[in-house]
Amino acid sequence: MTRQKVKAEVETVASQRANPDRLVHWLAVVTVLVSLAPIGLGSLVTTLGAGMAFPDWPTSDGQGMLAYPWLSANGDKFVEHGHRLAGMLVGLCSMGLCAAAVATRRSRSVQLACGAVLVGVVIQGLLGGLRVRLDQQTVAFGHSVFGCLVFVSLWLVTAMTGSRWQKTANDETNPSGRTLLCLAMIYPTLCLIQYVLGGFIRHLGLMVHEHVAGAILVVLGAVCVVWLSLISKNQRVRRAALAVAGACVLQTAVGLAVWVSKFGLPELGWVAVQHSMFQVVARTLHTVAGMSVVATAVYWSVSVVRCSRPAMADRSLERGAATV
Repeated sequence: MTRQKVKAEVETVASQRANPDRLVHWLAVVTVLVSLAPIGLGSLVTTLGAGMAFPDWPTSDGQGMLAYPWLSANGDKFVEHGHRLAGMLVGLCSMGLCAAAVATRRSRSVQLACGAVLVGVVIQGLLGGLRVRLDQQTVAFGHSVFGCLVFVSLWLVTAMTGSRWQKTANDETNPSGRTLLCLAMIYPTLCLIQYVLGGFIRHLGLMVHEHVAGAILVVLGAVCVVWLSLISKNQRVRRAALAVAGACVLQTAVGLAVWVSKFGLPELGWVAVQHSMFQVVARTLHTVAGMSVVATAVYWSVSVVRCSRPAMADRSLERGAATV
């Protein structure tokens, strides 16, 4: 009877993990969507050079976050305070996500992931305040890079709380190729480095040529990701690879728009106009799309590793049996 009870409890836990609480998942989805607001507004702040619209923080011109008359503000102050309000909203959503994960008794890994997201959002907010207090572009650069990492963590939490995450791959669809696994380790790192190089350009005016070279490597890497994933038989890995391809296509298109808006096309009579609406929009979208490239690359990498674990475990057993 005791063994039957233990077996029943194990089956219950497995069932709960196979059918995750939809509340936590949808709160994670909402948090990711809401995070696009401070990301987009933060990129716009950098594009417009509005980071020091207010010399104080956490107050704005001496007024509290909610007391400041945001809707009646103009120009840089409207954008910067909107960025601060959006960051506060993400913080509230992250707190709700973390509380829901604990209240619904999700797995320890989900609770830890949600807690890490909340800590990351808090640190990101403090970095933003430090950037204002110190008035340093290097801090703004760190604020941008860390924001990308927080966005990636939110993306992963959204994935791991969904129903597809809990489904194990079929035995015949394990993408166990060593080349694919190596690429899964290298490609996300390459994408993150490329994002960092973009941050050097936006905040410090450095690494332009390195960023262009990195873009070429990221695109070539995306081609390898899609090709190796499509020849594998795992649908999850294929879907993740197509997401990588879509993000890279979008980022490349926006990157070309940024280049044209900055340098123009003299051969076609296109003259670049600095701080034009086209340039502002293109540069802002370029940063947001860059985060999406990193996030999809990390998600694809995690998918490859998770789906390959059964095959790696089988090979380990085979090596152990051979040594015996």
